[in-house]
Amino acid sequence: MRVYSKAVCQWQPDGSLKFLPDESDSFEYSGPVLECKGGSSPPPAPDYAGAARETQRSQMSSQYTPYGSSVYSADPSSPSGYRSDITLNPQAQQTLDQLLQNWNTMGGLSGEQLDRVGSQLTQPMDLSSVQDVSDRSYGAMTSRLDPQWQARDAAFETQMRNQGLVPGGEAYNEAKRLHDAARNDAYQQANLGAISTMPQTYQLAESAYNAPLNRYNALSTGAQIQNPQFQQQPGANYLGAAQAQNQYNMGLYNADIANQNSFQSGLFGLGSAGLGAYGTYAGMAAL
Repeated sequence: MRVYSKAVCQWQPDGSLKFLPDESDSFEYSGPVLECKGGSSPPPAPDYAGAARETQRSQMSSQYTPYGSSVYSADPSSPSGYRSDITLNPQAQQTLDQLLQNWNTMGGLSGEQLDRVGSQLTQPMDLSSVQDVSDRSYGAMTSRLDPQWQARDAAFETQMRNQGLVPGGEAYNEAKRLHDAARNDAYQQANLGAISTMPQTYQLAESAYNAPLNRYNALSTGAQIQNPQFQQQPGANYLGAAQAQNQYNMGLYNADIANQNSFQSGLFGLGSAGLGAYGTYAGMAAL
């Protein structure tokens, strides 16, 4: 094959272009040749759906534990084409059956409590015990105060007479005011003490009112049945491999296109630079 490093052409009067071989430079070449053509076709798209199915299948490994087994088998009716059958050993199955029976029993009790809750919530909460406990507490404290202040009242009157003070006098009235204030403070403290029992009594009344609801919640939200768990084993990621392979193929294809574009750009650039009065083409050409 002859390669021209310099091709000289001349325009003719009739408008045609004549090649001048004597003024051109060339040499014989027998090495590899990069063809200036449209480029290779892009790689075909991977079968992502098939890769995803293979990834799923690779994770379907049967498992055997002290509690039982989880075995995969073919099942054409399943979307994945496989099914998983879990079998517990006799002791684990017996325990599960007992738990289910207990759970059913608790469910029945829960239904009974729900009826009681509905009946309870239709009635207002009875707070009479709150006031009753406060009144009884106040009565218990005044039962001790009354005889004390009866004795103090008598002693006060005796003291006033011994001092020559009579009701209506300024000195008597002032002493009486202080005496009555002390009496009022004592009974006021007893009243405050009785009132302080009301929050605790209210909590007890509220707890009794909510007892059916609390029993229902305890039965309906008890410990749930826990079955032996069979962890799915990680398999080969065929989908990720297909994506990575496609990226690699596209990288090679894009690099090939870039090389061809670069070669053609340089070839035509040299050709345009070499065109003179004679139409000299200074690029590389093979004839």
